[in-house]
Amino acid sequence: MSDIPCQLPAPDRLIHEPARLAILTVLSSCVAADFVFLQGVTGLSKGNLSVQLANLEQAGMVIMTREIIDKKTRTTVRLSDRGVKAMEEYWRTMDEIRARADNGANGRGSRRVK
Repeated sequence: MSDIPCQLPAPDRLIHEPARLAILTVLSSCVAADFVFLQGVTGLSKGNLSVQLANLEQAGMVIMTREIIDKKTRTTVRLSDRGVKAMEEYWRTMDEIRARADNGANGRGSRRVK
């Protein structure tokens, strides 16, 4: 067995943050979602959701659309093409990490403590 630690791929830190991952996962499962729906499903406060959406928009991961309906602003969010690709890559990376962990648990590629 080797004493050299195995190099795991690093997940995208922008996506891997729990609040942003929750938002992006929800958006991956639908065409678009409005702010109120995202707040309800993620459990984030209005302020935290706003900050995280702004971060994701600035990174080009989501596209936000604002419209006035009955004198109220409705914010709708969807994944951008870049966001779709980034999420696909994120899940591939996580699958690779999980596969390596499974191999290690089976005695391949890891050191076991007895």
